[in-house]
Amino acid sequence: MADTVEVVEVTPLGRTRRRYSAEFKRDLVEQALRPDVSLAAVALANGINTNLLARWRSQYLGPTAGDIRSTALIPVQIVDEAASAVTVPAPIGTTATGELELRHGAAVLLIRGVPEQSVLATVLREVLRTPGAQ
Repeated sequence: MADTVEVVEVTPLGRTRRRYSAEFKRDLVEQALRPDVSLAAVALANGINTNLLARWRSQYLGPTAGDIRSTALIPVQIVDEAASAVTVPAPIGTTATGELELRHGAAVLLIRGVPEQSVLATVLREVLRTPGAQ
């Protein structure tokens, strides 16, 4: 673990503000990015606020990492019956094979053919995130 180089700044109201070295920040962020370690655990072990570490992580990953505005949204229409599913032809150069039916609460999602991977991932993530979609 990198040693912290800490500079304490006194503000006009008598409050102190700590400044951490870039190496210290990078070391903590890289620890927090490991899949087996939680952000809160790294922050707690190093005596900093979890929100501060989350801000450093966002800065480390770049401006679009985790930015919901970077996700393309697609129109979705919820219908009462699965029988009214719309068949969309497969993109040119692909073979329309297979069928996927997902039931989540009262919602039924039926996909035939070969959907675009990013669109399918977005739809599945949104449908499964909604508890008992209705």
